[in-house]
Amino acid sequence: MKTNVIGRLYKDEGSARGMRDRLYRAGFARHTLSLVTPQDAEGVDGLQAKIEEAWVPAGPAKHYAAKLAEGACLVVVRATYKPLNAVRIATQAFETSGAIPSGLNTDHFPINTPPDPTPSILKDHPRFLTMPPSPDDDRRLVSERLGFSTLSPPKRRDSVMSTPKRFFGEGISRKARKTSTLPSGTFMSQKFWPQPLLSKRKRSLSVIPGGGHPFSRLLGWPTTSLIGR
Repeated sequence: MKTNVIGRLYKDEGSARGMRDRLYRAGFARHTLSLVTPQDAEGVDGLQAKIEEAWVPAGPAKHYAAKLAEGACLVVVRATYKPLNAVRIATQAFETSGAIPSGLNTDHFPINTPPDPTPSILKDHPRFLTMPPSPDDDRRLVSERLGFSTLSPPKRRDSVMSTPKRFFGEGISRKARKTSTLPSGTFMSQKFWPQPLLSKRKRSLSVIPGGGHPFSRLLGWPTTSLIGR
């Protein structure tokens, strides 16, 4: 991955801090921004080592260190792919920030760096949804533990459609409809009661006791349709 290291000098620490905060508000992460002041290290060599920690190459770092020894401050941004168009955003911000000339041919140093490691929430446990096996782990199926099958065998269908309709009308195959859900074909009422459990009494079209139709009489037309009965 290519990282564009861009530096600028400022006459005092206040101006440098303001520029660093401006880049942060523009979308650069805190860890991609560095501020180096004359108080951060002793002598030119110490300042150069501090500047190199911001990924500035040794030659430009030595030149910046000499400027810092005279009282200037340095802001460094390491622009990658975040935010979008990071190099352009940083360059335009620096151009209008009141930076002082550094005396270098360029303050832009493209370098090759390893890609950022992808953050992971699995820092402590490698198995997020899997429990580690134990010597007494019961590997039996759920149906074996319960003593009965928890899955029913698939039933043969007469149609490949999502709803059980026959594509060619009365069609190619016809199967008698079952009137009982018991495997033996008998009714539940016959198991424990000799009489039927369902009544065949004619269904009423009124919820009023006695079968009255007050709304039909009030409005003068039927409020219940007999179509489809």
